[in-house]
Amino acid sequence: MKSFFNRSTAAVVAAALACGAGTTASAQTPNLPAAPLAGGQAAYQGGSYMNAHGDQIVMPASYSEPSAGYGEMCPPGDGCGYGDPGYADFGGYSTPDQCGPHYFDVAANAVFLQSDRSFDNVPPLGSIGVAGPTILDPANLNEDYEPGWEIAARLDLGPLSVLEMTYMGIYDLGFNSTVDSVNVANGVDFQLNSVFSGYGVDPIDGLDEGSVYNVDYQSDLQSTEFSYRRYWLGHNPRISGTYLAGFRYVRMTEDMNFNAIALEGDSNINWQSTNDLVGAQLGADGWIALRQGLRLGGETKGGIYNNRFKYGHSTAIPDPDIDNVDFGSDGNQVAFVGEAKIDLVADILPSISIRGGYRVMYMSSLVTVGSNIDPTDVTSTTLYTQGDALYNGFHGGIEYIW
Repeated sequence: MKSFFNRSTAAVVAAALACGAGTTASAQTPNLPAAPLAGGQAAYQGGSYMNAHGDQIVMPASYSEPSAGYGEMCPPGDGCGYGDPGYADFGGYSTPDQCGPHYFDVAANAVFLQSDRSFDNVPPLGSIGVAGPTILDPANLNEDYEPGWEIAARLDLGPLSVLEMTYMGIYDLGFNSTVDSVNVANGVDFQLNSVFSGYGVDPIDGLDEGSVYNVDYQSDLQSTEFSYRRYWLGHNPRISGTYLAGFRYVRMTEDMNFNAIALEGDSNINWQSTNDLVGAQLGADGWIALRQGLRLGGETKGGIYNNRFKYGHSTAIPDPDIDNVDFGSDGNQVAFVGEAKIDLVADILPSISIRGGYRVMYMSSLVTVGSNIDPTDVTSTTLYTQGDALYNGFHGGIEYIW
């Protein structure tokens, strides 16, 4: 039950305007019987609402009695004319449910994200034979959804306004794939060739005529947000939401190695990038109560950031005609981060809700590994700084209100 409704008279008045007057148990008896979880046996018998310890409690203003008030949900024939078509005893407590703004104190989600666009312009890294069938296509290898987690906490600042703190981390975005020539070339060894030689057209010692190729790509994505939210209500309190203003820090790292065991020796090629983005963001969300205890919402937010980037590229190839490189660069540039998501939240207990949804996150003006792989020059030190990243995926978790 929303804490500041119990603690703040001003907040009770504000929410009462949205969903009908909040009541104390001693002041008014509910029109519908309360389940034990909603108020105890005393409430069921028409007496005072009690908590688990037997103490009187104050009903949150967002949980109001059915009446002929402003936009509330209630069953037909209970003082509301024909009733609100959104009314349903979804939670199973036979009590009026929340119809005002969407609140929680703590929320925790499991997050599953996939990185799109990371290798859109990168060709397969190898072939079987000279200009033969291709292998190790990074775009295809990077299609899995990887797990992470997210936690959000809210602190009441006053009636209908909160400070929200959110952290999300995905630590294992990537892939690791190995190809053995004997297994893919009908038992013949040293048949693998790299994209950097035109798939064996212009062989590179220690890289082409390969026996084993391995590509290992690891990336992580972390986000920390501090936001001020101000609630708003529609003409009908079934529709509500918040405006958002705050700061966000996003960190994206990448590390990719291409390893070859070949006829003329062994090779390693490495690319690394780090993007640290810090800036301000604005946004809003909106929610509609589909049924009592069941609501659908969407959120969008975006901002301008400073991107502090670092990039590194090194080669260790035994070909005497190759001038191996150990290149590094860093700098700052303006970047953009935007995110949109949709959620469905269902109340299962008076203080606990479950949620699930889908999200998309886009970042531009990045230094990425994929945008700096030059298939025509393995030792290239040209730096491209206008890459982008697109993440999409699902999340699900739990919300708690005390």
